[in-house]
Amino acid sequence: MTGGKRKRNAVCRKIQAVRFEDIKIWCMRRLPILKWMPVYNWKENLIPDTVSGMMLAIQQVTQGLAFAILSSVHPVFGLYGSFFPVIIYAIFGMGHHVATGTFALTSLISANAVERLVPSASANFTTNNNSGVWGLSEFEMQRIGVAAAVSFLGGIIQVVMFMLQLGSATFLLTEPVISAMTTGAATHVVTSQVKYLLGMKMPYISGPLGFFHIYAYIFENIRSVQLEALLLSLLSIAVLVLVKELNEKFQKNIKVVLPIDLLLNSL
Repeated sequence: MTGGKRKRNAVCRKIQAVRFEDIKIWCMRRLPILKWMPVYNWKENLIPDTVSGMMLAIQQVTQGLAFAILSSVHPVFGLYGSFFPVIIYAIFGMGHHVATGTFALTSLISANAVERLVPSASANFTTNNNSGVWGLSEFEMQRIGVAAAVSFLGGIIQVVMFMLQLGSATFLLTEPVISAMTTGAATHVVTSQVKYLLGMKMPYISGPLGFFHIYAYIFENIRSVQLEALLLSLLSIAVLVLVKELNEKFQKNIKVVLPIDLLLNSL
């Protein structure tokens, strides 16, 4: 009996050791922060990474506000959407060159659902009814609820794709397909901002051939273009392009990039 107990105890110890090693390997694979944090060079990399993080945070302030408007929700939620993804990706992220946070294409997809389920026509009935949450109206809370539901559903789909290891399917996408998708997304993003560039008030247009209907509406109501907004938009674009070119040209001589996005937003 004593020998049998010893053998069972030895087997149990081996099983526990194997399980512990398996759990450790799994955690190291799924939580990359456990791998790079112990070997991080604090003396050499802390200050450069801090400066880079501060500059990206300043730039993300303006981008977060802009993408929130693009998503048809209150601008403050763009800041929330810019803050939490980078923290989560620092723990679970495996790619060094993957950009996280708000994106124009996902913002447009969210706006499509928000505008269909909570159209702007209902704002007249709920704008004056404050919900008591952050001082936002019931209309704005309904919109952020729809956007949050869309984001949650997208997250579930991504988790399922992660569990099925579908990331390898990206190798099936050829370069022309990726270029076409990128160009199409950029075109739709610019088109969605034309009404702000021209200072026009226009209804939300989507659906098949919505891209052409937007420009048809603009040309039909070309007289409603506000000259002040158009000049300010052109001046802002010119300043952005000029400062970007100067930053790229003198990037070796300057240590801090000029946050022209934040300056223009504050003005």
